[in-house]
Amino acid sequence: MNTLALNAQSPQPTATQESSNVAASDTQSSSDSSPVDTFLTLFVAEIQNQDPTDPTDATEYIDQLSSMAQVAMMEEMSVQANTNAVLMSNIQVMALGNLVGDDIMVQTTALQVSGQTINGRATLDDACTTADLHFTDAAGDDYTVSLIPQGSSSVGPGQVDFSVNPADYGIPPGDYDVSVVTNTGEEEVPIEVSGEVEDVRIPLDGSSPVLNVAGVGEVPFTMISQFGVPDADSDVA
Repeated sequence: MNTLALNAQSPQPTATQESSNVAASDTQSSSDSSPVDTFLTLFVAEIQNQDPTDPTDATEYIDQLSSMAQVAMMEEMSVQANTNAVLMSNIQVMALGNLVGDDIMVQTTALQVSGQTINGRATLDDACTTADLHFTDAAGDDYTVSLIPQGSSSVGPGQVDFSVNPADYGIPPGDYDVSVVTNTGEEEVPIEVSGEVEDVRIPLDGSSPVLNVAGVGEVPFTMISQFGVPDADSDVA
């Protein structure tokens, strides 16, 4: 009798399990259905279950279909835009890779000084009678290079080229912050420096590619200000 009782009770968990599996399957199917499929299902149900004594105006159905078509089109355009963005990003990375070995100019506020001459330019908003390029190391030691060309009493406005041999100014090798100080009080004067692209790094977190530029270090590709660098002018500082 106990065996019969156990056998009589055993199908119940099985039925419950099958019910759970069906519910899970329905949930999965529902989650996999697209917004268009969901709309069509609801649209057909609306037509089938309308009040026969007061049917819905056909123009309302047309409006609904029109709205859904617009939504579907916008969704497709969004997918296409994302695809194009990925393709453009890949093309951009390939183009940056071709820069390895080329000279470029980048905007920067830091330099890695070695024995090599530093070529670059600063862009001044005003004419200045004093314009100094400052090299400041981590200890606070500061080295100054005047941007006023020899034989001139002022410089600017506009781009001011410079070519600095660190040895001429007693600047030892190391890492430096660079800035320009003028008698007009200009703040954050843009400084661009030329250097060879040694390598290009693609961050694993998906952020912008980074260029390793000789004499500068790693900079985002968005800091590139010029492709191709002409020979330094003879009248630079």
